[in-house]
Amino acid sequence: MAETIQLVRQIAVRAIVTENFKTQVGNEINRNLQQIDAELQQLEFKGKRAVSDIEKRSQGGNDVRPQIEAIRQQVETEKARLMQLKEEMQGQFQALSELPLGSVVTQFTVENPVEVRIGENIFQRLEGGEILVKDGIIQEIRI
Repeated sequence: MAETIQLVRQIAVRAIVTENFKTQVGNEINRNLQQIDAELQQLEFKGKRAVSDIEKRSQGGNDVRPQIEAIRQQVETEKARLMQLKEEMQGQFQALSELPLGSVVTQFTVENPVEVRIGENIFQRLEGGEILVKDGIIQEIRI
């Protein structure tokens, strides 16, 4: 029987909000918004091209309305998903602008291996710690 085992726990990486932090995160959000806009344009183009291709191939008189409607529905569904994502990004940008300097926000989590032994309190051993960063520089490690 084993006496120990390696498990994985989650560690929060938390950032102190600075002007530099706001600029970096704002730039990332703007890049994401530009990517979404590019995807929307590409989606429109591909949808129109697909409809055009079907219409060209069906000059024999076949009823292609169901195919065209299916393509339009797919395009509208994907467009709605991208627009929702865009709205979420815009909301994040607004929330970022309202963050007070010096406040602390969770940026992401990382996994950390931890060894547990027979007789230990598993909840205490797996309790997550945190890494505090300021402008990308680790300020404190709390485990």
